[in-house]
Amino acid sequence: MIFLGTGASEAIPNPFCECEVCRKALASDDPREKRGRSAFSIDEQNLIDFGPDVINAAGRFGLSMAHLRNLFYTHFHSDHCDFVNWENPRMSVTPPPHFRVFLSEPALTGVKVFRDLILSYPSKDYERDIRFYEQTMEFIPVRLYEPFTVDDMTVSAVRGIHSGRFVNEIVLNYLFERNGRHFLYAADTGPYNEENYEFLKGKTLDILVTECSFGKSAPEKNHQTCDSIIQMVDRFRKDGVVSDRTEIWLTHIGHKGGLNHTELQQKMREMVGPQISVAYDGLRLAAF
Repeated sequence: MIFLGTGASEAIPNPFCECEVCRKALASDDPREKRGRSAFSIDEQNLIDFGPDVINAAGRFGLSMAHLRNLFYTHFHSDHCDFVNWENPRMSVTPPPHFRVFLSEPALTGVKVFRDLILSYPSKDYERDIRFYEQTMEFIPVRLYEPFTVDDMTVSAVRGIHSGRFVNEIVLNYLFERNGRHFLYAADTGPYNEENYEFLKGKTLDILVTECSFGKSAPEKNHQTCDSIIQMVDRFRKDGVVSDRTEIWLTHIGHKGGLNHTELQQKMREMVGPQISVAYDGLRLAAF
């Protein structure tokens, strides 16, 4: 399992920004301070999000994508989905993988509208690309709170409290179950709603990955802050979702949160305990 990127939409450092976090990251020799846009590899066959930094990150961190079977999209904001990346398999010398793309139903509608718009433009290159995508990718819409089987995993989508790019797009967080272990990937999202908590109650997690876009900022509706993460973990502990053995990792970290890597980790460990850590690009976890 590899964090291919742990930054929010603007990455860290944002090269157009002169805030303290970005200035420190730009000058730092600590690789943990340099964050690409968020994506996560469960293994060589299973990928969460396919944003603009994934191709580069895969090369940097030694991840082959030649055997990709399943791509789980949270949503279609540009830091999580870069359509230019879809061209990359077509440029492979060896036969590219054929893989399934999991997404919400409104997102699938949006992708179809995007496809039809591209095909309406008289370009043989665009038509060739679209036809390749249709031959390579199988798009599978996902319904909230309805478990489905993907190879050797049971997967459930819970609602990310966040807005998507397309009209009425539902943002997906994913609960993965394999070999008796549970892993929740929760980015992008603001504070969870009661429906999410009820669905997850009693499902004890081995790994929780959640976002921390806004750090020490004031409360946010569409993203997590330090305070809202504490509230989530407290509720999860009450509901038996987080135990003393649960690994908690923070990702999708933004410069607007006002904390660099060391500061954020120190703050969260003081408030939550030693089981919470701040992820960084290239961090590897034990196989799930």
